[in-house]
Amino acid sequence: MGAPMRPLLTASQLLLLALGLSWLTAAVLLTGTGPTGASVARQALALALVLGVGVTAWRHSRPVALGVLAVLCAGVFAWTRTVQPSLTRDWAPDLVRAAHAEEWGTQVTVHDVRDFRYRSTTDWDAAWYTATYDTKELVRAWYIVEPFSGFEGAAHTMVSFEFTGERFLAFSVEIRRERGETYSVPGGMFRQYELIYVAGDERDLIQLRSNHRHDDVYLYPVRATPERTTAFFLDMVRRMNALQERPEFYHSLTSNCTTNLVRHLEKVSRLDVPYDHRTLLPAYSDELALALGLLDTDVGLAETRERHRINPLALAAQGRDDFSRRIRGRAPPAPAAAEGSATALP
Repeated sequence: MGAPMRPLLTASQLLLLALGLSWLTAAVLLTGTGPTGASVARQALALALVLGVGVTAWRHSRPVALGVLAVLCAGVFAWTRTVQPSLTRDWAPDLVRAAHAEEWGTQVTVHDVRDFRYRSTTDWDAAWYTATYDTKELVRAWYIVEPFSGFEGAAHTMVSFEFTGERFLAFSVEIRRERGETYSVPGGMFRQYELIYVAGDERDLIQLRSNHRHDDVYLYPVRATPERTTAFFLDMVRRMNALQERPEFYHSLTSNCTTNLVRHLEKVSRLDVPYDHRTLLPAYSDELALALGLLDTDVGLAETRERHRINPLALAAQGRDDFSRRIRGRAPPAPAAAEGSATALP
């Protein structure tokens, strides 16, 4: 009975060795490296660890090698926990300020709302402002999905809140890049990036993506009671503030743009959002939101996407102060008629 099982056990052991060595190498090379990448010393250490496990497997046995690998992985994991997030790095220019807010009754004053004006993705006029919002004036929330070209299912998600008077405040959960740093999925799994809640004007956060990155952008009205919309808004504001007191690392799978929005949603509602491919691959998150009844639409997914893709409207509204109104297909107000005249002056 034992002999037929031996090849299966051997294959399982080899798989465990491969997975363990992959994790060990990535952890040593990527954890907390920042924009400079892995040092020569780290590269040498990763190579030494892999060779050590390989020699052990060759000279002794795979079970012994697995034991050695387990000890090494435990030691490296304990070391990765010593790498702590920070608030004081050499941040990229567009992330050098982190928004924070003050609550006074129903009023929330948000400082450092980002409002850049872009000529391209690398050329802009930097600006931030402070604004006060009254939660009694919240109209609704909008869910934003930006699928990435080149990788099926990958996307960035955001949420924007509309207040009376057609005022909007958008939130984008992102990595807080250091100067010269770029994002990678593996790096995001090994404590390489801090997490930030960017509070921004839609003319910044949406226009950057639709008009300058030229990604498709979908802007969906959210179906929710005023009470839950307010609770969602305040929960995001408070977490944004908490990150200024106790920074956290971004994680590509467990603490990214979409999973953080899901946690806010679950906290303020009775919904239990399934963690499936539509959460892991947020380009499909609108499908999940539609299935959960979160999007304010009465048509199917394909028509909903067609109705709420805003790129043509965003291009036409580029640079306009009423950008948010126009991307929602709302006509600009008619000019006031001149006194004593039946028609407005040109």
